[in-house]
Amino acid sequence: MQDATEGSRARAAQPAPVPQRDRLAALDVLRGAALLGILVINIQLFAGSPSVAFNVPLRVISSSGEQPELNLVVMAIQWLLFEGKMRALFSMLFGASALLLLQRLEQRHDAGMAAAIFHRRNLWLLLIGALHGTLIWSGDVLLFYASGALLVLYPLRHLPGRRLVAIGLSVALVGGTFGISQAMNIPASWATAQLEADGRGALARGALPTAAQLVALHAAEAARSAQLKALATPMPEQPRSYVSSLPAAAYREFVTSIFASGWILETLGLLIAGMGLFRTGFLTGQLTSATYAKVALAGYGIAWPIVLGGLVQASHYDFSSSVTTVAMMLPYEFQAIPGCLANASILLLLVRQGALMPLQRCLAAVGRMALTNYLFTSILCRTLFAWTYLLPVDTLEHYQMMLVVIGVWTFNIVFSLLWLRVFEFGPLEWAWRSLTYWKRQPIVLARMRPRAPLC
Repeated sequence: MQDATEGSRARAAQPAPVPQRDRLAALDVLRGAALLGILVINIQLFAGSPSVAFNVPLRVISSSGEQPELNLVVMAIQWLLFEGKMRALFSMLFGASALLLLQRLEQRHDAGMAAAIFHRRNLWLLLIGALHGTLIWSGDVLLFYASGALLVLYPLRHLPGRRLVAIGLSVALVGGTFGISQAMNIPASWATAQLEADGRGALARGALPTAAQLVALHAAEAARSAQLKALATPMPEQPRSYVSSLPAAAYREFVTSIFASGWILETLGLLIAGMGLFRTGFLTGQLTSATYAKVALAGYGIAWPIVLGGLVQASHYDFSSSVTTVAMMLPYEFQAIPGCLANASILLLLVRQGALMPLQRCLAAVGRMALTNYLFTSILCRTLFAWTYLLPVDTLEHYQMMLVVIGVWTFNIVFSLLWLRVFEFGPLEWAWRSLTYWKRQPIVLARMRPRAPLC
């Protein structure tokens, strides 16, 4: 009897992934919504939509296509509800999950084992992200998450929640703004935008613009003409081979830019803030409904005027590249982060109220298989737009891209719901956990496993 008891304790002491019954539903719902929402923005990169500035598509602002008004409405909704916000939420949830993992490990095991598992988990994620970016799609973010976890999350794990939130949001807002400014050379755009504004102002008063102002105005006009000409030039309708479409070079340039410009500070700050928002109970739905309602109102009250004001300002200058970059990207973090918290608050209100449960179950299933769905989405979109040319790049109108998004969402949801009826984890989640714990984990749900014979 004593041997049996000791054997049971030894098995309990072995680290293992969190079983399905112990998962936090609120985190899964938020993660699923964030993952699906990210595609609303990323689809423009998959589909090859040319832009005047980051995610301000030329096809929309030039009123080209058969449905220009619908395209404009879609772009406005993207900026109001999705641009930067879903990626910020996904980042915060990664920070929250990292802290949750560490808390559970340190409660059940010694600090050394907890540290080993945490770092091994993120080293494997670093490799997964590098492979994703090199072999599938250059827009991978997993490498940044793993890097942030290895660099800053473990040392900060014991700080109070409010302090983590304050540190994280400060780093994301200030550091992220600095990083965007460097990555997109906003100081140069600012100078050019000022010359354009002054030149237009002089013309409106009937005065003669200065030489520098005239150069800026003519350059903006020439650039727009060249952009529109490129837009009207159809791409050759032939598929590219997988080897010729490898994203390795673009991914290397992307990673280098994010680190060299300092834009990585946005991700680091959001990861830290996510730890704090988890510790304070915000991300798990533990605050009052009134608190979430106030955060939603405040978040949208800050984000939406910034977005709409930027679009109006850019439109006054015919969406010239310089003015659009300044108007939409300089205040980017100050609309993305409040909007992210507002979106999260609305979802958490649904969780608290038990509302729209079919929708919650769909989102939770996607969230539980976030790694699998993230990589499968890249594979599916690259197959559609690059490897088979079923949907030639640079041909879809903006609203048509959303139809593709809905199709991919449907795949994510149906696949996740069906898979989780039989299995404990998604296929890539299972592989990641098995590598993390250095032991093959059971994947079939306990109720589905064949029972051992009685004798």
